[in-house]
Amino acid sequence: MGNRPDYTSNYTHTNLTDTGSIYSILQYTERKNLSLVEVAGYTANAFRIIIDRERVNVAGYSAFEWPLHHQEQFANLGFQTRYAGGPTEIPPTPEELEQALELVQWSLDRGIPVLAWDLFVPEFGVIYGYDDDSRMLRCRDITQDGELPYEKLGRGQVHELYVMAVTAFTPVAKTEMLRGALQLAVIHARTQGYKREDSQYRNGLEGYDAWIEALGRGEVDVYGNALHGLYVYDQRLFAAQFLKHIAEEQQSLPDANERLVTAAKQAAIHYDKVADALAEYCLLFPFPKGGDPNASDQAETGIRYLSEARAAEAQGVTYLEEMLAVLEEQLV
Repeated sequence: MGNRPDYTSNYTHTNLTDTGSIYSILQYTERKNLSLVEVAGYTANAFRIIIDRERVNVAGYSAFEWPLHHQEQFANLGFQTRYAGGPTEIPPTPEELEQALELVQWSLDRGIPVLAWDLFVPEFGVIYGYDDDSRMLRCRDITQDGELPYEKLGRGQVHELYVMAVTAFTPVAKTEMLRGALQLAVIHARTQGYKREDSQYRNGLEGYDAWIEALGRGEVDVYGNALHGLYVYDQRLFAAQFLKHIAEEQQSLPDANERLVTAAKQAAIHYDKVADALAEYCLLFPFPKGGDPNASDQAETGIRYLSEARAAEAQGVTYLEEMLAVLEEQLV
């Protein structure tokens, strides 16, 4: 663990922008007491990996059906949601823009920020204010905090409109949240996701396979490879920390289930190993310059680190499945 770069500022920051944005939104809701580690874990974002099998291009991290995915995550925390738009690659019509602005204003009038895409760059961010007189939205993403004209919503760098607002809350026990998160994590690890089978993107354990194959061909995008190294490393740091938190929390209960505690501890050990391997990968291909992943010697070293990460994650997933089995017995 000594060779790990600290990109999370001791788990107070994440480079995964939908996790960070969801955490920001939750500060204005009944879930404001969840830590960033808990948000990363209970949304299952800590366990996500999506890789372009052709070139590891930069778009892999967002290659999922945003509304479906984020609705599942918010629902696991107890929230109902409404949204406008999605990953369409088509700019909004005036009518679609108006509907989105109505949703944004409705949520902000209730005091709750809104999740959004491509405010200043193609990443997730939050809209936290508006001014009808100047027709400006107040927004924040990973690059800046500033104003965005109404007309620019959904017409940024990639011309895709997407906003999501939470609408209602129903309390959900943490045990139920944990079961839901584990279900999402295991499905993601084992099953090809929301894209079609002929998609160039692969998720979960197959995501590592796709990454390794692309490196082996010497055809990876330098920036995209470094970005995904950073993102997946970030996520696995949070995965390991979340599992340690769960083990400690469960162990402190008067009716602690030792099988669950043991499985969580074992899962944390394996996700720590994933993070260790990915830390080395990030140092080999540092973001944003990225090293030279298409040079045979660097590719060979990178493949070794990814293979180590995949092997450790495969073990980790078996313990997530064990945790899930225990919870499903408990919650019958």
